[in-house]
Amino acid sequence: MPDFSRETKEALSVLPVRNAASRRAELAALTVGIGSIGLEEDGTLFLMLQSENLPAMRRADFLLRALTGSDPQVSLFHGAEQKNALYTIVLEEPASLKQLLKDLGFMNSRGVLRETSVPSPEAMLRRDEARKAFLRGAFLAGGYLSDPEQDYHLEIVMRSEERAQELRSVMQALGITARITHRKGVPLIYLKESEAISDVLGLMGAVRSRLAWENARVLHSMKGNINRQVNCEMANLEKSVKAGAAQIDAIRRIEESEGLGALPPSLREVAKLRLAYPDASLQELGERMDPPLGKSGVNHRLRRIMELAGK
Repeated sequence: MPDFSRETKEALSVLPVRNAASRRAELAALTVGIGSIGLEEDGTLFLMLQSENLPAMRRADFLLRALTGSDPQVSLFHGAEQKNALYTIVLEEPASLKQLLKDLGFMNSRGVLRETSVPSPEAMLRRDEARKAFLRGAFLAGGYLSDPEQDYHLEIVMRSEERAQELRSVMQALGITARITHRKGVPLIYLKESEAISDVLGLMGAVRSRLAWENARVLHSMKGNINRQVNCEMANLEKSVKAGAAQIDAIRRIEESEGLGALPPSLREVAKLRLAYPDASLQELGERMDPPLGKSGVNHRLRRIMELAGK
């Protein structure tokens, strides 16, 4: 069974993006999701991204190299109690890092870090391509996509309510209406509508994942329709069997008390056919009559027999 989250992130991590504005927007979202900015004890400025999510870290490394021309330090830690390896990327190039942080909206023109490192939607995300890249980075950092054969669910975990509101605004500008909820106090953006999730995959550039999602969704829908049809047919069959048993019981009571000869000819004929063919449908009974009788006519006569038996 495919892991849609993993496969989608793997595809997004190698997606070619040549537009510098889109690269900056995507790196900003990754920084918001898994990054931190600060000063070392000696005053050295640093940008650090840390995660167990290899596709996100691979993408961050690529974007940092492309935007700064620097080689960030990459390290790997695997503790005894850790299930997955923890990847860390650190960039400490003074000149290129300051310019990058200004470009990303995390530092003002005077070189001072903003109190809330929020990329300005007006400045950085005024174009749809940059918004799409920001959405892609957010998904790489904290996204999850369910298997569409099981459920329709896409979510992106955010670090704060403010971050969640920012991303929802970006998605709204792209025509996607997302909701915000909380899990153990942590805010997250989520979608439950299949078409909206498909649109998000397309906006992020996950073309193959979108096709796989659509194919799986269609298969899931077909299975659901088949199951509903089978359940309906089983219910109708059970109802028919119960009705047939009740009709036979009524006919037997008349036969034991007065005999079937006491019935009018039209009712006697259908009574004998029901006894002879206990599993036949109303339509099949009607086809055996002379002359043939429709389904509603057979049903009417059997109802009359049951009323007589009741008396």
